[in-house]
Amino acid sequence: MIRTCFVFFILLLFNALYSECVGGFIAEPLLKHAKDNEERCVYNPLININAEDRLAVDYLEARFGVPADSFTILPRGFYDTFSDLRSNYRINPFTHGINKKNYWQILSTTGFEYFYANRNGNFIPGSSGRIFKKDSTFILSQSGNMVLLNSLGLYWELNEKNYYDDKGSWQSFDVEMRRMYAKLKLWKFSFLAGKDTLHLGPGEYGMILSSNAAPYWMVKIQNEETLRWWGDWNFVFMKGWLNEERDDVSDPEIMGMRMTYRPQGLFDFFELGMSRTMIYSGRGKYEYKAYEYPILVSGAKDNDPGGKYDADSYGEIDLTFHIPLHRLIPAVKVLKFYYEEGGTDINGIWQIDDLGSVTFPYVLFKFYEKCYMLGLFMALENDVFRLEYTKTARSFYRHHTYSIDGYSYEDMSLGHPLGRNHQAIRFNHRHWFNDSFSFKWEIGFYQKPAAKESDHDKYVGAIFPLFSLDEGLVRRGYFSLWTDWIIYGHILRSYFSVDAGPKSDSDPNPVMTDVSDKATADITLGFSAIFKF
Repeated sequence: MIRTCFVFFILLLFNALYSECVGGFIAEPLLKHAKDNEERCVYNPLININAEDRLAVDYLEARFGVPADSFTILPRGFYDTFSDLRSNYRINPFTHGINKKNYWQILSTTGFEYFYANRNGNFIPGSSGRIFKKDSTFILSQSGNMVLLNSLGLYWELNEKNYYDDKGSWQSFDVEMRRMYAKLKLWKFSFLAGKDTLHLGPGEYGMILSSNAAPYWMVKIQNEETLRWWGDWNFVFMKGWLNEERDDVSDPEIMGMRMTYRPQGLFDFFELGMSRTMIYSGRGKYEYKAYEYPILVSGAKDNDPGGKYDADSYGEIDLTFHIPLHRLIPAVKVLKFYYEEGGTDINGIWQIDDLGSVTFPYVLFKFYEKCYMLGLFMALENDVFRLEYTKTARSFYRHHTYSIDGYSYEDMSLGHPLGRNHQAIRFNHRHWFNDSFSFKWEIGFYQKPAAKESDHDKYVGAIFPLFSLDEGLVRRGYFSLWTDWIIYGHILRSYFSVDAGPKSDSDPNPVMTDVSDKATADITLGFSAIFKF
């Protein structure tokens, strides 16, 4: 078996060295992706850039002061951004497909990843489910894709995971289809069915839905290209299935939706976004009929605990201000400030028990049990900076029906990676030394729990109360470092993170906090290589 695999790899490598990617319906491998080759072979926007590929998203987000695409709905193909892009060599390993109407790449990438963690439950935030057991994890990966008539795209990604203890003894083996979907594009819209993630919101990590947890099965409709009618519109609607055994309710369903609007002309610096998500139903729970979904989605009867429409619901509104500093200082390509406020409870004018009520500041609704995000993003030619502050309420990501595993999937938060009842501030910086080599570093501080009581009907703002000085709380700082080295379109990556503090959270569940007086330093090391054909 090993000999057969070795011969296959040698044949594939030989074929890659001497083949072109433009011949025939089956795209033959090409090992060397030089910069002058990129228009010929590199990208088809029908196949998404994955939401966890932040190097690619940061690069695209940093190119233009006035964005052509929405960066608050991920993943996507970035049709409008790529049409104005001079070069995509810096993100070549994260783009998929070739620039043809019809092709089949049986194998488009292959690679390996190695990680060491000094405790169970260490994870890489926003990485679509990269959570590790203690000691060593070795992952092999392969992916492929296919496009027909530039309208139907197919993508798959397979992972084989091996776990080893500190003596190097093999512990377990797992094979998973990490990501797989079919996407049909009609005009400017797409319909997707398969296994993927969804990120909603202006921050690096979504507050009510992010790419932190592993991909799950879903159906999704969204606009692939920005809709322009008295401004720029983007939207997405997703229904998914969280198929897993849980300690509260197994196999719940998930729904997420978002809409953004940016005016034309004088006010094109401003963008408004609104998102709604929920987990509901599950094994042994009520199965909704099609005609009942409008009531479920609207939340009109959501405030009836134990009732038919009682779901773990979240809503948020966000404001992004694109400051046109590039007009005065051309070196500053992008500068924007964003504010997000959400809640897991709401007083809405359309709800049965609040019908006709008027609230402040949003007139039609008011959030309770809130989350907040404040962020600043700045980009130069070769640098990207991000500063973010986040906060979640005591009851966020937890519901009386889903009281143990809560708003999570496969032991990772579906929203912000730090989970329920946290307060955090973080700063990161990515620098490109040239088109091939870049690094990113991040420092942060967080506190759990952030609040000891519910904020319902109380004034708890984004800043006040700030970090508490009370005893018995988990206060920790962390430092993370990523390096990325692109070699002819392939990539070598490394990762290091240390998270330390005088107290620790001994419960890895993202919706629970078990304060331990033990001082710890949680360390994760990683190295990976992805070869693109």
